[in-house]
Amino acid sequence: MIPGSDWTSVYRAASRAEAELVRGRLEQAGIPSMAVDRGSSAYPQLAQADVMVRRADAVRALHELEKRPEA
Repeated sequence: MIPGSDWTSVYRAASRAEAELVRGRLEQAGIPSMAVDRGSSAYPQLAQADVMVRRADAVRALHELEKRPEA
């Protein structure tokens, strides 16, 4: 969570690229989201990233992420 904000994490990704894929799924479902880096800028390939949504959308986002992605 970002202190003092209305955004909360719904997914922790192993990389920024994975976070962007998850964020894209949420955006396609109509859920505004953003990816936030959580790692060292010295080693970006090792950095984790969180996918954040507004608190009001958190339950809907988690439900969407439980679904199997369509191929």
